[in-house]
This record gives sequence, C-alpha cells and structure tokens, in this order.
Amino acid sequence: MKTLYFNCQSGISGDMIVGALLDLGISKDYLIKELSKLKIGSYKIEFKKVKKEGVIATRFIVKADNQREERNIKNIYGIIDKSSLGKEVKGLSREIFFNLAKAEAKVHKTAVNKIHFHEVGAVDSIIDIVSSAILINRIKPKKIYASRLSVGRGKIKFSHGITNLPVPAVRELIKEVPFEILSINKELVTPTGAAIIKTITNEFVDDIDIKVRKRGYGAGKRDLKIPNVLEIILGETKMDKPTVRTQEKLTILETNIDDMNPEFYSYVIEKLIKKGAREAFIQPIVMKKGRLGTLFTVICDEKIKDKLIETIFDETTTFGIRINKVSRVCLDREFKKVKTKYGLINVKIGKYKGKVRTVSPEYEDCKKMAHKKDIPIKKVYDEALTKCKNTL
Repeated sequence: MKTLYFNCQSGISGDMIVGALLDLGISKDYLIKELSKLKIGSYKIEFKKVKKEGVIATRFIVKADNQREERNIKNIYGIIDKSSLGKEVKGLSREIFFNLAKAEAKVHKTAVNKIHFHEVGAVDSIIDIVSSAILINRIKPKKIYASRLSVGRGKIKFSHGITNLPVPAVRELIKEVPFEILSINKELVTPTGAAIIKTITNEFVDDIDIKVRKRGYGAGKRDLKIPNVLEIILGETKMDKPTVRTQEKLTILETNIDDMNPEFYSYVIEKLIKKGAREAFIQPIVMKKGRLGTLFTVICDEKIKDKLIETIFDETTTFGIRINKVSRVCLDREFKKVKTKYGLINVKIGKYKGKVRTVSPEYEDCKKMAHKKDIPIKKVYDEALTKCKNTL
C-alpha cells in the first residue's frame, strides 16, 4: 500500500514538511493554485534548492506583510472554512490547528477557544499547515509512519518570555511520541511541526520495511553540524506486516520510599513528565517489618534515563533506584472525527495486525460537549462510541 515515512532525525517544522513533500515531485504550480483559494492577505512564496551539509533539499519560504497578527482558533477556522479548498484539506487543516490549540490550552490551563496564537497565528504558519494538508491530500497515502523525533536543548526567547527547549506546547504535543534529545542548543521541533506530525502519523517506528519509490528532502532555516533536513520517503509497504514499534524498547525506573512527604509526589511526577518521561506514578506497598511505603515508578526512553535518575535523587528521599529494560507491545493508533447528535467528537482507534482492538472517544471532547449541552458525559461518550463502531 502507498506509504509515507517521515525521517525526523534532524527535527521537524512546518516549512521542512512542505519542502520535503514538494521535493517528492508534486508540482509547485499545483500548490500555488490551491493556496490561492485561501483568503489570508498578501504574501509571497519562494522555492529554493539549498545544500545542507552535503544534502540537496527544497527550502519553502513564505514572506508576508503582516507576519505576527494574533489570531484565535475561531479566526483560523473562519479562514479555512471560507476558502474553496477541498473538504479533506479543510478537515485535516482544522484537525492540526485543533491539536495545537489543545496543547496550548493545556499548557496555559485555559479553554481551547480562549487561546490566542502568536507565532502560529502568523500567515507563514497558517500557510505551512494548510500547504501540508494540500500536499498530503494530493499524495493520498494509505499509511503515514514517522521516526522518533529529535529535539534540541537549551533556552529560547518566544512570545511569553524565555523558556527551555523544547517549548511548552511542543512538550505537550509529543508527550506520547518517542523522541530523543540531541546535544544541539537550537529549536529542532517547532509547535507547527509537532502538531502536523502528531496529527497525520498513524504510527511512530524506529525502522520500517518499505519499497522506496521516491525520497524528498525539506530544508530547515538554520545551518547545523548535522544536515538540517527532513527526509520523507514515498513507497510501498505490505498491508499485513506488523511494524517494528510493536516491540518498543523502554526503561523502567523504580524505588521504594517510606519517609517522604506525600504532598511532594505530584510535583516530582510533573517535573519528570516535563523532562520527557513517558509515565510516572505511585502505588502503596507494605515493606519489610510491616512498614507502609510507596513504590515510585517512572517509564522512559533509555536515552534520557540518566537525566531522570538525577531528578529522582534530587527531589526524593531515596538512596537507590532499580533499572529494568522492557519491551512494550503497542497498538497502531488512528484518529477520526465522528458525527454524533451532540456534535463532532474525536475518537482514537487502536489496531493490532490490521484488526481493530479498541475504540476510545477523546475525554476532553466529551467533557466539553457534556458541559455545552448540560447532559451526562457518559451519554456523549456512549453515543460517540456507538457511532464510531458502526462505521468500522
């Protein structure tokens, strides 16, 4: 089946995605024609062939008169909906922006409709996202896979001040996505790039068995010590072959604690999650001599375990940490919107070896709709579950 594979070893951004998709051979005139359906003001597009550490790649550049106009999700939906773009392109564009707004809302502890985009509300970011939707819809892959993401470290100045990399919105977007931290003090994964790749990807894998038809390379803005390019492979994969991520390698850190203020656990867990832990949780246990204690468990990628171990020693009273390497079997994840009598609800579908194993409506969507309609949340949840199962 037709497959796209995103190799994100140098990070990912909106302009890199568009550049790499164009580099696969899609007509630039086609993209320009489709973008003309989007009424967003004055802007110019440039396409350049550049060399990044020996790799020839396509650079996609958007120049707009008003680069930093602040917009909320309603404004952006209005721009998309009023365009004459195709239904699929509109739907994917809206979904990407919704995921981005949801991440920003979580970071700022507010509602999605109260989020005001700064950098991402600019013309260039809107063009990047809509262009990605246009080009992916043009290719129409059956499956999209991506490698683990490579993120930078250090600090960066943005609209809210100075923050650690990756920026808060990216940390929220990739908290369930495999990633590694490179020793590069630059922003490698942007909020736009993270939102696009999370929305379109069926599965993140460390390797893939694919018959290559074409390779496309999209260039980033910066010159780094590594080729600052995103590689996208267009090829064919077998429909019945499970992907490598069904055997994902993880590290579990564990320690028993019986002398720590229990109020501190929520703070420590939050800090570990922000530093890249996949999960962190506590369980009550009975230790030797009948002492009541707590089993503190952290699940993470091998490459960041040392950083998390240091945090555990700094923030808890433990004198030792057990380290276990494990394999985890994962379902392929797909997302779709289902139309219910209450409104549209996002649903997560879990598949294993091509067969649907579980279906789960998004809690936040159900909660929002339950509040809006003033009905029990279980009614919204059950309705979304039933509608989704009827379409599978």
